[in-house]
Amino acid sequence: MNEITVTQSKGLRNDTGTKFVPKEYFYQIENFNYDDIIGCSRINLPAVDYNIGGSDGVDGIYQFRYINSSSVLVKENIVVVGGNVVVNAVDSITSASTIYSGLTAGHKCTFAVLNDQLFISNGYDNILVYKNISGTPYVKEMGAPLAQNLGAAGVLTGAYYYAMTYVVNGVELITGTISNTVNPVSNSITLTLPVGPTDTDERKIYRTEAGGTDLKLVATISDNTTTTYVDNIADGSLGADMSSVNSAAPKPQFISVKEERLIGVGNTARPNYFYASETEVEVIFNTIGVTDVSGQGNDNTSLTGMALDYDQIVVFSEVTVYLITLGTATTVKQTNSNVGCVDGFSIAKVPHNATFQGGLMFVSTEYDVRIFNGNIATTLATSLDNLKTQNFSEQINKTTLRDTMTNTPLEGEFFDYKYHLIVGSLMYVYDIRILGWTTYRIQTANYAPTYRKFGLVNDALFVGQSGIGIVEEMYKEILYRNEPVIAEFETPELLTDNQYKYFHEIHFYYGNSGTLTTNITITPDNNSDLSQQCSFEIKSDGFDPTYFNSTYFKTVTNVDDYKVLHVGKYARWLRMRVTSNGKLNFRGYRLVFKIINNKEAA
Repeated sequence: MNEITVTQSKGLRNDTGTKFVPKEYFYQIENFNYDDIIGCSRINLPAVDYNIGGSDGVDGIYQFRYINSSSVLVKENIVVVGGNVVVNAVDSITSASTIYSGLTAGHKCTFAVLNDQLFISNGYDNILVYKNISGTPYVKEMGAPLAQNLGAAGVLTGAYYYAMTYVVNGVELITGTISNTVNPVSNSITLTLPVGPTDTDERKIYRTEAGGTDLKLVATISDNTTTTYVDNIADGSLGADMSSVNSAAPKPQFISVKEERLIGVGNTARPNYFYASETEVEVIFNTIGVTDVSGQGNDNTSLTGMALDYDQIVVFSEVTVYLITLGTATTVKQTNSNVGCVDGFSIAKVPHNATFQGGLMFVSTEYDVRIFNGNIATTLATSLDNLKTQNFSEQINKTTLRDTMTNTPLEGEFFDYKYHLIVGSLMYVYDIRILGWTTYRIQTANYAPTYRKFGLVNDALFVGQSGIGIVEEMYKEILYRNEPVIAEFETPELLTDNQYKYFHEIHFYYGNSGTLTTNITITPDNNSDLSQQCSFEIKSDGFDPTYFNSTYFKTVTNVDDYKVLHVGKYARWLRMRVTSNGKLNFRGYRLVFKIINNKEAA
């Protein structure tokens, strides 16, 4: 007898026909993760953590960490859904509260933290700034004052909000951003004022009348250094109306922080611009702190994403990748990547390990999954001069090309040795330990969620659904909403030559993980008419008293076990398909066969 044994897969491979895929790969696999030593196991399934319902999908998940006035680290979990910013909606559902309403639903958010302030940008509305002061949440738009009712006596009663303009070289820049709303009762209002661009001559404060929407002049600050102002001016004493917006605040889709400056790309009005704030005291984007990135590179396409890696700002366009360096003058270096990013939300920073070089993984404008990185074995300066992109999805191009071209939006995140990519109703998952792909499809008799947004909270991976305000924690439960999820894999055609064989048996190895039913279909010569099926139940206790008497047999649970599947088929090759309704821990298989030299005898 001859035999082949497979204990560790190299991942999913479907770029060619089943006869040409090596035995170490799966031709199809869903809802399994690879173990780093041997075999693969069905994933633990998502568990619903937060459910606001409705018809709006989740636009953002983020854990905001800051140091409070008592020098204590505070963690607040943020969910953006249905245009609302909800605090402590993840891992703390009983205390969830809405701190802001008014964002346009359906636009995914990015987040950045600077000076204990959380910036929230969706590329459509003005950037929000959230700050918790002594337990009180304040949300304003970037570039506007922060208004606080501190209880000091005054003449103001009602609902008010503020705006600020910046007079630069004699021109009043009106951004259109507004403050949070305050509701004093016979009080004055304390304002924290943003600092304007370097050439700001003065700043003007505007306010509504009680319950109104028209902004009128409160005061003119004749410097660019004052950061506080107390407003105690009666409605009837307000000055002239604020003019129309003439310098609308940029709305970059992707924001981050570098060198204590807020940075951003992906502004719809100026899609080729890179924005950087001038100061960390308060931040505004303005026409001074912008750089035409793709114009300098002569590709003249939109900037589609941004990430930080190798201490560099990496900016993606539709056709290439740039490195940006901040300083007194922002510098742009075009790389030789020769490929762009189709969706900036697919970008995720992936660390290196012993077998994986690390870098920024993303979906390219060739609709494949690539990694952008340098040569980690050399010095930083050398690696940056040799930046490159490498296609990491060649082995699954048969499906990824189709799926990434027909499904939007995309979403990528790295967690637990794996790059996760949401593509429609499917997740493609790349394991950097085995350098191979798997896929997830969460589906039961009554539920088929489509996912939209990832977020990392308390060192766990959360995912928000599309079309409904549900946030789930990944890798949590055996069942999904109390219903089983089928997991399956299929081998390629095994022993693909024209020589006939007698396939004797298959030893199917597994780890005992609880009671579940496993179904195996064996198909010889790619002929479904000759397929044979078998089902068996894995017992949770590893002992069946129907067959064994505990008086004479040891009844402890077997951690690892195997089933012998009697094939008994004459064929040239065969493949095996395995489906399971529970948490199957697959440890490999051994195929026993005999070569038949006389075809007629076979």
